[in-house]
Amino acid sequence: MRQLQDLLIICGKCLPSWVSSIVENYPFILPFDLRRQYFHLTSLGVAHAIQHLLQQIPNGDSLRQELRDVRLVRNRRQKVRIHRERLLESACKVMDLYGKSQASLEIEYFGEVGTGLGPTLEFYTLLSSELQKRGLGIWLTKKAEPAEPTAPTTGGPAAEDVPMDSGEADGLIFGDMDSLAAKPSEEASPKPAASLSEGPGAEQQAPKPASALNFVDPLGDGLFPVPKKEVGKEELGYFKLLGTAFAKALLDGRLLDVSLSTAFWRRALGHNLGIYDLVCVDSQMSKSLVKLYEAAYSGDSSTMDGMPIEDLGLYFTLPGHDAYELCANGGDTLVTGANLSRFVDSVLDAYFGSGTEKQFAKFKEGFEGVFPLKTLAIFKMDEIDTLICGQTEKWTVEMLSECLKFDHGYTASSPYIKQFLHILADFSAEEQRQFLKFVTGAPRLPPGGLSALNPRLTIVRKNFSSARDSSGNTPRSESMHTPMNDLVLENYDLPSVMTCANYVKLPPYTSQAVMKEKLMYAMRESNSFDLS
Repeated sequence: MRQLQDLLIICGKCLPSWVSSIVENYPFILPFDLRRQYFHLTSLGVAHAIQHLLQQIPNGDSLRQELRDVRLVRNRRQKVRIHRERLLESACKVMDLYGKSQASLEIEYFGEVGTGLGPTLEFYTLLSSELQKRGLGIWLTKKAEPAEPTAPTTGGPAAEDVPMDSGEADGLIFGDMDSLAAKPSEEASPKPAASLSEGPGAEQQAPKPASALNFVDPLGDGLFPVPKKEVGKEELGYFKLLGTAFAKALLDGRLLDVSLSTAFWRRALGHNLGIYDLVCVDSQMSKSLVKLYEAAYSGDSSTMDGMPIEDLGLYFTLPGHDAYELCANGGDTLVTGANLSRFVDSVLDAYFGSGTEKQFAKFKEGFEGVFPLKTLAIFKMDEIDTLICGQTEKWTVEMLSECLKFDHGYTASSPYIKQFLHILADFSAEEQRQFLKFVTGAPRLPPGGLSALNPRLTIVRKNFSSARDSSGNTPRSESMHTPMNDLVLENYDLPSVMTCANYVKLPPYTSQAVMKEKLMYAMRESNSFDLS
């Protein structure tokens, strides 16, 4: 740790070889925070390393001012103005032009006055949403329609024998690879069924909001590309954009809201994937394919659970995607005991080999245009997600009072602050995401949580200002002809924020209920940057 705190060693790139050897060959013996420090100080350039050290030095420290005076550490900025309504198109151009630059990217929007950190963080959040839309057709996803319990439909001869009790058939359940309806439940029937669109007895899912149906719903633990024989130029461009955006966000200290599958990162980092990695990609289909794999390599590949392989009604097409043939004339080639192992290997090749090779190549090309992807190898797969996408945490009143700063009319003991902290502590996970996006521009916290937020989240008092009509008159009570008192006037104002400084301006509302109502309204309706 002392080696990583020595400014001369970092600036001169004189880190002893034994330090790199330990971190890169034995990362499991070091905590995540120490490996993250090593990554920021050795992988992203000297200027970034000094800026990273600078952020860790308390304000007022003489070393902080000395570093600021060094020309080398001046943070160069590249300002770009884009159209909010054409964000994906603009992002492609921005990353193509400035993604490789060492200058920090700052985004502004045409027709809006906001500038600085807030709009930039929101840009990455909006880009994350755009890249997860179903319409792009690049990710494996469950189908958009709300799931309804229906009788199983058949593609194989034994499908009619599957009972309709609750639980999954103890056989082959191959869902539609990019439109799977429901998650499997407990095992029930001993009869196998091939090419079922849904597992019998699958639980009915609650209908999702219309807006949520526009976005992918991963089949595994995160996003993974749809295997394709031919991939269009535009689709490959999205993977290159994703790689560049990920690397640029790491370089600039921004957050994305795109959780990729564990298998995605393992493949991107050059790991060899096999049958047991498929659960991270498609948890339901992996169960069926594992059964076939075990039958193929058990010594007797002619049957599975006592049933001849031929009777399963499988052909050499990718399960759930009949247009993807695994061999010449695959749609007419029946899977038998003799070719079962070749079928299983071909399915794995579609997911982890030739079917996604071009997509991963473009992702790597985009990422390595900024810095080498292999530098992430010191992290576990879930740690990479935290590094790039940030983290969530459960808030308590005590934790919030320690992490937040109160100023300009408020203290930690102010009754309005106590109400505010209780509101935040009661937030659901989705409400917390909305609040963070409203205040910081990003829906998740940086690694380290709320205490690591920089600048520190600050709450100040906002005196009423908008509770006047166009003529400047104070509104009057419906039942009285006298102006309302100041406390009631405060209920007309909404909370406002300065996202570049993580700054919340909170009016002293008359009750906790009113405060929550106004805060929730501001969180829902805030979709642009204007003067507050």
